[in-house]
Amino acid sequence: MAPIRRIVLVYLKDGPGVDANLDTRVEEILLATTPGGWRGRLRVYQRLLRDGGGREKVASLSMCLSADLFNRFCSEDAVICSSVRGNLPQNYRHDYGMIGTCLAFAHLLVLRSFDHVFAMTEAMATQIHSIAGVRSKIIGNFVDEQALECFRSASPHIKGGFRFVYVGSLTRRKQPALIVQAIKLLISQDYDVKLDVIGDGPLRESISAMVVKNGLQEHVQLHGQVANPYPLIADADAFVLPSRSEGVSRAALEALCLGVPCVLRNVDGNAELLSNPMAGELFSNDLDLSRAMVEAATRGRTRSIKSNLLPPSFRQSPAAMQYLQIIEGSI
Repeated sequence: MAPIRRIVLVYLKDGPGVDANLDTRVEEILLATTPGGWRGRLRVYQRLLRDGGGREKVASLSMCLSADLFNRFCSEDAVICSSVRGNLPQNYRHDYGMIGTCLAFAHLLVLRSFDHVFAMTEAMATQIHSIAGVRSKIIGNFVDEQALECFRSASPHIKGGFRFVYVGSLTRRKQPALIVQAIKLLISQDYDVKLDVIGDGPLRESISAMVVKNGLQEHVQLHGQVANPYPLIADADAFVLPSRSEGVSRAALEALCLGVPCVLRNVDGNAELLSNPMAGELFSNDLDLSRAMVEAATRGRTRSIKSNLLPPSFRQSPAAMQYLQIIEGSI
C-alpha cells in the first residue's frame, strides 16, 4: 500500500522493531520515550492523526491489546481498525494463567467499538463473533514475498537425511520440546534426521539439557536468535511448529513462501493455511508428530522445484489490496 497511501508505523513500546526488509517508503515513529507516560503518548498520537486529516483521511490500525486499548480513544481522530492476530483466549491463558481468559474476553469485547475488525482466518472470525458479537472481515496474514525470493532454494533435496527447522519462541505454548522428542523417536526408527531450532525463550536451558541427556547433539542444533534465518529455512525439508495455539504463524508463512512444507497442529486456522496437500501435514495427537514430519518431508522431495506454497488467501498482493479497499471505503 506504500505507493498509494502514506504508511506510518508507530511504536508504543521499546522493542526490536521490524526487520531490515521494511519498505523504505514506510515511515517509523517511536512514542515510547514521549514525556507524560501513556497519556502523553496518546496526546501525541491523536495530534498526528488530526494533522493527517482526521477521520476523513486517516485510518488507524492496531494489532495487540495495548495498541487496541490505545486506539480505542482515537475514534474521533481516525477510522479505528483492529487486526486480531490469534486465538486470544488460548494465547492469554498460556501467557497469563487463568486470569488471561478474562483478559482475552475483555479484549474481544473492546472490539465492539471499532469501525473495522480484521481476522486472519475463518476460525478466528467465528470465535470473535461468538464471544464479542462482532462480524470481522477476513484477510489472511501475509509476508513480504518479494524480499524472500532471493533465499529460495532451486529444488528440494533428494539425497541424504531429512532436515527439519523450527522457528519461534521457546515457550510452553509453542511446544518446541515435542519436536526434540520426535527427533529422538525417528532416530530410534533408523531415520537420518537433523533439526535446526531458531529462537530463544524460557525453555532454552531445559531443551538444551534434553538434547544432551538423549545424546542428540549431532542431530539437534540450537541457534538462538538469528538475524537472517531464511537460508536455514529454505534448506529444510519441512518446517515444524507444534504450537497448541497459533493465529497464523509468520514463520510458517515464510517457510511456505520459500517452498518448504509445514507440519502444524490442527488448531485454529492451520487447516486453512495447509489446504493444499503439498503444503504440509496437520497432526492432532502428539504421538503423530513424527509421522507427520516424515510424510511432509517425503512429499516435499517429490517436487521438481521449490515453488511458492502459500494459498491464495494468504498471498501478499490480494491481502494488501483488501485492506486498502476497505479502508478507502471508510475515509
